[in-house]
Amino acid sequence: MTWVLVAVGGAAGSAVGALLMRRPTGTRLLLATSVVCGLTGMLSAQLLSPKLTAVFGYGVLGSAASMVTMAVVSPMWVGGDAPVRSTVAVTKKLAVHCVVGVTFALLGYLAVRGGATLYKKLT
Repeated sequence: MTWVLVAVGGAAGSAVGALLMRRPTGTRLLLATSVVCGLTGMLSAQLLSPKLTAVFGYGVLGSAASMVTMAVVSPMWVGGDAPVRSTVAVTKKLAVHCVVGVTFALLGYLAVRGGATLYKKLT
């Protein structure tokens, strides 16, 4: 049953990712990366039901993240030195997206954990 929920979430995530990536610009890609990774960090800190985690976490966010990654990687093979240049360009883009993703995943995780800790201390 869990795999069916992941598949349903994956279909929804692919649709969301396709809508977000219709005209990919650098800003839109970084924003999509930060939102997806921030939500993933928030979801990992929250204790939710396994069914909701399967649909939203693994399905929707996993598919949307893969759509963003595919939009980032757009090499152009023209000329003799083009493979080296495009490999370097793609590596730089992916490095920036990894740093942004890790940062926002950590911020999302800390927001939920910090909020839960503050709520427990205040009550």
